[in-house]
Amino acid sequence: MINVDPKVARIIDWRESFVTLPDNHFFDIIRMYLGEVPSPFNKQKLVEQLGAFLHKSENVKTILNLLSESDLLILSAVYFIPKASSEKLAGFFEGSLNFASLYERLLNLEERLLIYRHSDKTTKKQIFSLNPSLEDVLIPLLNRQILLPLPVAVSFNDEVKPVLSPERIAAFANFISMTPALCKADGSIKKRDGEKIEQIFGAGTLQFFQYLTTAFINLQLLKECASGYQVDRQRLEAFASLDERLQYAYLCVASQAFLSRTGLVKQAKLLLNVINSIPQEGYTRTSLLRSSFLIQEAEVSGEGPGQGTGRFAAMLREAQATENKNQGTSDNPLSVMDRLLDSAETFGLLDVRGRDEKGGKIYVKGNLLNNLENAPSLETRKNLKVLNIDAGFNAMIFPGLPLSSLLQLVSFMDIKKFDTAAVFEITKKSVMRFFDLGFKGADLYKLVKQFSSYEIPENLVVSVDDWSSSYSSVSLFKGYILKIHQSQTVIVKNNPAIAPYINEELAPGIFLLSVQTDEEAEAIIRNSGLDFIGSIQTAKKEVSGPVFPIFEPGRPEIQTASETAVTSITVSTEEERKTHFENLRAQLDKIKVTPEQREGLLLRINRKIILTPQQLIADSVKQEQIEASGMDFQGKIHVAESAITQRMMLELEYEDKNGEEGIAVIVGTPTGVEKNSMDAAVHLVVEPDHEERTFSLGQARNVKRIRGSVILR
Repeated sequence: MINVDPKVARIIDWRESFVTLPDNHFFDIIRMYLGEVPSPFNKQKLVEQLGAFLHKSENVKTILNLLSESDLLILSAVYFIPKASSEKLAGFFEGSLNFASLYERLLNLEERLLIYRHSDKTTKKQIFSLNPSLEDVLIPLLNRQILLPLPVAVSFNDEVKPVLSPERIAAFANFISMTPALCKADGSIKKRDGEKIEQIFGAGTLQFFQYLTTAFINLQLLKECASGYQVDRQRLEAFASLDERLQYAYLCVASQAFLSRTGLVKQAKLLLNVINSIPQEGYTRTSLLRSSFLIQEAEVSGEGPGQGTGRFAAMLREAQATENKNQGTSDNPLSVMDRLLDSAETFGLLDVRGRDEKGGKIYVKGNLLNNLENAPSLETRKNLKVLNIDAGFNAMIFPGLPLSSLLQLVSFMDIKKFDTAAVFEITKKSVMRFFDLGFKGADLYKLVKQFSSYEIPENLVVSVDDWSSSYSSVSLFKGYILKIHQSQTVIVKNNPAIAPYINEELAPGIFLLSVQTDEEAEAIIRNSGLDFIGSIQTAKKEVSGPVFPIFEPGRPEIQTASETAVTSITVSTEEERKTHFENLRAQLDKIKVTPEQREGLLLRINRKIILTPQQLIADSVKQEQIEASGMDFQGKIHVAESAITQRMMLELEYEDKNGEEGIAVIVGTPTGVEKNSMDAAVHLVVEPDHEERTFSLGQARNVKRIRGSVILR
């Protein structure tokens, strides 16, 4: 197999794509640069001549000098977005550039031979790429900072606000255990309990804990009970075992929506990667959203962190994409990030550094995440002495413990006041809840000794012993009961498969087993080898949800060499470009042309297609109506019908009194025109949604046939 240089392969692809353009589009461009086409002609030879035109140093210099900031913005997007289709580009510029304006600029860059569209060999979709004949001089001018400009802060933020922490999460879980009926049916916190939250955690914290409550519900850390909600200890402990960055990312994502495991991981990973990509100067909201788009596209294309290469890796990515589609997790990353920003700011994953000249927020990576990078190891933190209990049974807990340790420690307490050091209270009710979890007084003493440097107050020991005695005098059990004839009890007690699961012998031959599911109970009996024990005689219990997925919250690696390369190539100033246009217009004034030819050549000058005076050829202008407006009803019909015949797109303008600019612009591919005595309607496949809709031509303010071929899918 012959090895072809990648650049040569791209040039061949450009030539083939150019040759396969519809004839009307192909010859329009050829005439613009080479003049009238002689007959007979050879398309391949014409493309070679066009390539030679582009290799002339004076033409390359003019092309670069005519590049504006908006040109570089679109070119950078085409370069940095993998397989940049019109849909992807529309998604990237969503909110800042409408599709009509974007497509017009793409067509202009095509006509100027800076980019070209071709069919992706894998997906067969039409995508845009830089012209390989010009990429050596274009790439040094392109960088991600054009797409994600660094903001200039005009004011700085010094507000101190609550953020996520193991102490705050554990204290809130404790509050829910104390107040199971804190939520309404829709998950919102009741007014009375909201006031309690602000009394305990501080004024203005209700929104923070509403987000946290929603996240707890969507992560199934809470389960419904007769009195409202109760903490699912098993799931919360599994959650607490995660890396703290994953905990915070999952809480942020779940505060906005309930998602499948795939969706949860995808959005949490996107959030952390976007936050890790923020430079020290920060990003505006627009740059954050665009960064999320670039990172997600790098992940999907296999260029993101942790992405393999090769056929097997591609198969895995394809399977992942299919699963995402099936589970409804293929949201535009801009939309995903837009939803997450408020939660990320509220929870402290993002900090607001200040505001820019337009008053917009400037976001930086939250100190919450920065501090985790320099935090002591989990093993070091697990047994810190942070507990102090006074004679009045008030327990003060200082920061430092991980969430997994804190959940154990606060399980026999009630939160009173949350501050730098959280204050809890040990009461009979809180200790009874501790016993309900299956613990005993000895377990409480063990926890106190583990996390406190001081002796347990004697009066606390007396009270706990008394409460334990009262608790054990009457018991209400729920679980799996194994009933055995008294003659077989010794065999069961000594059976190595069953003995570890005997929680308590309630009566001779009646055992309470510490198992959670029917499957677990059946497995124990099956492994015991005791064939005289039958199957479970109770209704099946619903299995608790799966443990939380884990991923590596690393830093994205999407930098390219062009971002750091130093180049001598510069873009001309606005004054230099103005001089270029004035010189060409002066040359045009010296040529004998019809008004229509003059208008056509002037349009090419304004669209930066004319690079040299030699291109000012009157006969190269094709006389045709491509636009109609106002009362020119027949003209509008003609433009629409000619767009169908030549497989081009239409741009329709309508008065829109509700719009900010007063004009609604629709772009799409026309499929048919219906006429009646009063009006004519055009059927249009609207871009970028690909939805077919019908529009009135008579009511249109302007109807324009867009130069270039239709968007092929």
